[in-house]
Amino acid sequence: MSREISLFADYQQRENAVSNYCGLMMKLIYEESPRKFEELLTTLVPDATGLIVGPSFHQQTKQGNGIPDLSIKQQSFTILFENKLFDWFHSGQINRHVEGFDDSVKIKVLFLLSSEFKNPDSLEQQFQSQKEAAKLHGIILQPITYEYFVDALESVCKTEFLQRLIEEFKMYLDRYGLLPKWRYLLDVVNCGGTMTEVLDNVYMCPDKGGPYSHRRAKYFGPYANKKVAKIYEIDALVVVSSNLEEAKIKWNNSKDTDEALCERAKEKVKFYRLEENENTPLQVFLLSDGATTNFEKDSDGGMQQSKKYFWDIARNHPNSGALAKELDGKKWSNYKA
Repeated sequence: MSREISLFADYQQRENAVSNYCGLMMKLIYEESPRKFEELLTTLVPDATGLIVGPSFHQQTKQGNGIPDLSIKQQSFTILFENKLFDWFHSGQINRHVEGFDDSVKIKVLFLLSSEFKNPDSLEQQFQSQKEAAKLHGIILQPITYEYFVDALESVCKTEFLQRLIEEFKMYLDRYGLLPKWRYLLDVVNCGGTMTEVLDNVYMCPDKGGPYSHRRAKYFGPYANKKVAKIYEIDALVVVSSNLEEAKIKWNNSKDTDEALCERAKEKVKFYRLEENENTPLQVFLLSDGATTNFEKDSDGGMQQSKKYFWDIARNHPNSGALAKELDGKKWSNYKA
């Protein structure tokens, strides 16, 4: 059943609730300024040229056989959103949305909104057939992430009221893992006794939860002797059960298949920890692209906890080499943990 976008929505399914709040943010922007809403849509849909929100005013514009002194017009457009909590879009569902547009509408846009996509660097290729089919109907098919959506909101929302709402909206999305903070996260782990393994591109610890639990992160920093001397990219975290009976992916940051990563994890356990693995499942961090750095702990004493997170530290650094260069010669106190 169709419902108005509302501040007091009572949706039970998270996907519907997220859709409501995305719509609510856009509604509030429009109510404050149709011009800002137009700017937002232009940011989200670069291909939607000529998109005008609200009426346009013209003088001496020919209309048929006459030229009225003043004309006020409003373009018609329809924008649809298909929201997913992850990349789970189906061609059948997309086609039904495409076929449901009113042909008389001048500008038609269908957004596919997700936390992330299987191939974030090649969305054109991933949705090529659907985009071409939509284009035949005069429809722009636009896949975007929640992160991109929030960035677009921030680019047009300059008032204190809307900025506060966006911060609350970001916290809401982050609570459910819809903003990919892991891409900018450095997980520094106390590796004093396991550095030999780390140098062979693997870190292992018991799968017991508590102090051994780890947030998804893109970067791994092995700590020893009051510093992090290398930055690695985390290809995957794999849990290998006792006696190598089973391997299960917790998260895959790479383009390798789950099967290949599971085999790689088993080989590392077999070589380094098979005896230990007889009784306890192991978490296996598969590492790559180690880059030398000198990121020093400048507070007194050693690292007391098993791990330390540096949030948002890699936002402007696309790989381990770039991050290692940024951190070289820096102190922990220079960065917010």
